[in-house]
This record gives sequence, C-alpha cells and structure tokens, in this order.
Amino acid sequence: MILFLHAAPVSLEAITAALARYGGALPVRHALAPDLVDPNAMAFEQDETSYAKLLAALAKHLRGDETRVVLSCSVFNGFAPRLATELALPVERSDDAGTYAALGCGSRIGLAVSYPPSYHVVAAHLKAVAAELGRPVTIVPLLDENAFAFAGEPERYGATLAAASARAAGLDCIFLAQFSMDPHAAKVARSTDLPVISALEATLLRLSGALVPSGERNCGS
Repeated sequence: MILFLHAAPVSLEAITAALARYGGALPVRHALAPDLVDPNAMAFEQDETSYAKLLAALAKHLRGDETRVVLSCSVFNGFAPRLATELALPVERSDDAGTYAALGCGSRIGLAVSYPPSYHVVAAHLKAVAAELGRPVTIVPLLDENAFAFAGEPERYGATLAAASARAAGLDCIFLAQFSMDPHAAKVARSTDLPVISALEATLLRLSGALVPSGERNCGS
C-alpha cells in the first residue's frame, strides 16, 4: 500500500484525477493534513517544529500495511531521508522522479514552482542529482509569484502556468514541479513547443514500474 500525504486539497484532487488514468492499478491510500502549510506564505521554516508536525500528521494515518510513503507537498521533500529512517519505509520525494525525467531532456530546465518556499528545495535537488549524474544544469525560474495561493481557481492557475511557460526561451524542457500543476500540463504544452515534465506523472510512472529505478526516461516519452 502506497500512502500519499497531502498538505492541500488541490494536490489530493490532482492525484485522484491522475490515478484514474491508471485504472486503479496502483494500491494507494491518501492522507490529507491541511494544517501543515499556509498556502499564502512566502516563506517556510524547515526546522524541528515543521518536522515534528509532519511526523505527527503521518503517524495518524499509518496502519502498518504501507510499503512506501509519498510526500505530495514539495516543501517537505528535504525531510524524506530522515522520515525514511525513522519510519523504516521508503519515502518518495514529490520531485525526484520528475527531476530525473527533466534532466533527461537537457541541461536548461524551466522550473515551475507555484509555492515560493518550495523553489529552493526543488532547485537544490535538481542540482544535486545533476552533479551525481555528472551533467551540467541551468535552472530558469518560471514563476515569481505565489500562484499556489489561487491553485483552487483552475482557470486562473492554469492560465498563469501557461503564460509563464510561453514566455520562456532557450530551454530544453518545462518542469512542473508541484503535483497541483498536473491537471494543467496539457494547457502548458499547448503554450510552448517544449517537452513538459509533470512531477506527478513522473512519480506515478515510477510507482507503476514504467520507469527504471532512477526515474529517468527518454524526454517526452
């Protein structure tokens, strides 16, 4: 059983819709903990208090049948290794599979992060994985506002992502690094001729066994 921990209803909705594409093939359970983050915040402290809240939220939903935990909120991704040790379970970062997929497209990556406190978390992981693979990487931020604050307004959210992607130039791909962006991946793709990597789609492909363990695949496949 794969346990997805969500910090926002919009992420839960995005994953529910995406899972429908897999016909119920993945054994999953969802846990929603909306008090973990303030969607309007421009900063987030990744400290002991935040970790304790995350662990407590998870503990409420663990039943003992879990084979893996997936953190759908990217701001918590840095805690994944510590959680894995404490829970004695694999803990999946929301951005990990997508990071490998994006790096498979080239070295100049347009990074779409709608929740500002998550940007440095995802960017740091992109750089770390690129270094492990021995590849250069240039990360170009696509959003400079807290678009996550209006992620519950699908038309506005999707239009903002598409417009930001359409303005990008000289990139090898667009990386939609937050799960809430997945429903808008097609709209983003129509706004640009670049490959679009959805963190959510890449994660589900990895979990379904459609990717090699590293998560890497041919760009756009």
